[in-house]
Amino acid sequence: MSRFLSVSSVLVLSVLAGCATPPLKLSTVVATFSEVPDARVRDASGRTALMQAARDGNVPLTRALIENGAEVNATDQSGMTPLLHAARQGRAEIVDILLAHNAYIWVHNQANMTPLMLAAATGHPDIARRLIGAGANVNTRTPQGDTALILASLYGQTESVQVLLEHGALANLREANGITALMIASDGGHVAIVQALLAHGADVHVATSGGESALLLAREKGFRAIIDLLKQAGAVEPMGYRPSKEIACDDNDAAPTGVDRFSHLASV
Repeated sequence: MSRFLSVSSVLVLSVLAGCATPPLKLSTVVATFSEVPDARVRDASGRTALMQAARDGNVPLTRALIENGAEVNATDQSGMTPLLHAARQGRAEIVDILLAHNAYIWVHNQANMTPLMLAAATGHPDIARRLIGAGANVNTRTPQGDTALILASLYGQTESVQVLLEHGALANLREANGITALMIASDGGHVAIVQALLAHGADVHVATSGGESALLLAREKGFRAIIDLLKQAGAVEPMGYRPSKEIACDDNDAAPTGVDRFSHLASV
């Protein structure tokens, strides 16, 4: 290996190659080259070595890069920071390290997703708890009105939904089209999420400007258990309503379809 290849280059090439640990040990690199690793080096997408280490869950390298001056709140071309990457990938120990080094919890990427939204939507309730404990607002909304609760409901993340509700997430917030978390969960066939939302005050009577309610959405998909839950909570079908299909699905066997119907919501 050429002595003219800097320590920073070795680190970045090692990390961005996707190795869980660099092919050349950090201690060997430091012993071989005199300069301090330059953690500011980026790849073509603007990603730094720290971002990739955070994605991979590489704790030793994450610590080493921060100790050598890596910018904890740097962003890549998608607006992703090391914390956003770690939250999305479920890297709990990395999240703790970044928070201890003043990583911004309110930051968002180009899709307007915060670390809490990404953690909740991708099914990492432990990280959601950490972020809430560090001060993340559970009811932060994107410009389109999406919340962590709405996104967790969309992707069927029951434990994330429970954590958010336990920490004050508002069950009746609507996104730009008037859609609530209850409507999304009902449309997607997520029985446990519907139960959790109803237990935390979700309104079964709310409807979009087009007249869609949680009950009508569940009725159109034929989700028996959800229809029963909503009716027990006081939901009533409009007079003269005729479903486009008979109730035929068992919720436990039906494939969740909410992600397709509500594809306009923020993507994770």
